Amino acid sequence: MNQPMNRLFACSCIAGLLLFLTVVPSWGQKGGGSQGTSRPSAPTGGSAPNVPGQPSPMGQSGPQIQTPLYVNGRVLLMDNNQPSPEPISVQLNCGPNLLQVIHTDLKGYFQFVLGAGPQSNANLSAADATPIGMVGMSGAGFPNSNGRFGGGFGDLTGCELRVLVDGYQPATHILSGPPELSTMDVGTIRLTRIAGVPGSAISVTSLLVPSSARKEFEKGDKDARDNKLKSATEHLQKAVAEYDNYAAAWNELGGIYAASHDTEKARQAFTKAIEVDPKYIPPYVNLANLQLQNQEYEDSVGTAGKALALDPAIPLANYLQAVGSFKLKRLDDAEKSAQEVEKAPHQNLPQVYGLLADIYMIKEDYPKAAAQMRTYLKQWPKGPFAANMKKTLDQLEASGTAAESQPKSSSAQPQANP
Repeated sequence: MNQPMNRLFACSCIAGLLLFLTVVPSWGQKGGGSQGTSRPSAPTGGSAPNVPGQPSPMGQSGPQIQTPLYVNGRVLLMDNNQPSPEPISVQLNCGPNLLQVIHTDLKGYFQFVLGAGPQSNANLSAADATPIGMVGMSGAGFPNSNGRFGGGFGDLTGCELRVLVDGYQPATHILSGPPELSTMDVGTIRLTRIAGVPGSAISVTSLLVPSSARKEFEKGDKDARDNKLKSATEHLQKAVAEYDNYAAAWNELGGIYAASHDTEKARQAFTKAIEVDPKYIPPYVNLANLQLQNQEYEDSVGTAGKALALDPAIPLANYLQAVGSFKLKRLDDAEKSAQEVEKAPHQNLPQVYGLLADIYMIKEDYPKAAAQMRTYLKQWPKGPFAANMKKTLDQLEASGTAAESQPKSSSAQPQANP
């Protein structure tokens, strides 16, 4: 394998990695057009509530059912049998495919609305700790779920609801029932803390908030989801004015400031959230992301490391460490962190395969690089790096180096981005 091919792929893929990273607050959208989500109210019986118009899920163009399918449920914390004081995300997975991600309301209720037309409330950007722009990267959203559903959502039997919250054990529920059901009530999903993990994505300060500050937070959270960022900022500022230790509100403010490109205010807000609750994970991850955007690679690696000290199984924190280490030319550290991402659910981080491919290309371990490219192309055939990966993979296979059994020297270093 010659050096020009090595350099071609390293630049073409890693140069694009940071384009899909930006700080994300819990509402998971940036100002200026990201898809919002309807906040559900408590489900009532089996009747379908009115839901504001939303785009159809994943931009599917095939035939779809005309009657929407509703999936209702609630998430509670096991330790106090109460809802989370902050919105958390719930995923709907069918096989390897992530169909939808939505948030609970502040009473813990959630409702998926699947089907064609304005009823759908698909919101792939609601995934916990998912950087804006990293969802929907392949144009049609997540990998296509057509096939077992005939292009629609007529039968969800065997699909899985999944709640992943840092500091808590993953909670799942397998869907079952006849396909003609229009409403499925899955009951209550309970989250249990992980023993020995000190950090959490739910701040203890949120349990101490006075009612007036909580109301302002709820209004700000709702406005942020509706993309009313000016109003959301005002409500959140009132929330922290009434309760200065409101870590979740400071983190939300930081996300809005970051989305508005007010870097210093964002940095101050995330730092304040960490100060008032040092075991609250989201502001560490968001600050590390912000530092990475500003090319503060050493600081980003360090801040992500603080998040991982609170919970070592945070995919995004490991990914941020991996990219920061790569930028610092610490290939072994980058590889180790990226491999940690692969161990956990990471549907919203397909870039990790491109990052590992770049690392192995630079180390001239072409068989491993080829394996990472194949995984990316299988899961994200229309992803932003797919064309370059396919081209490089074809070159590797044509040269025969993709089948080599022994890696070459790892002395090579990353090439500068163009």
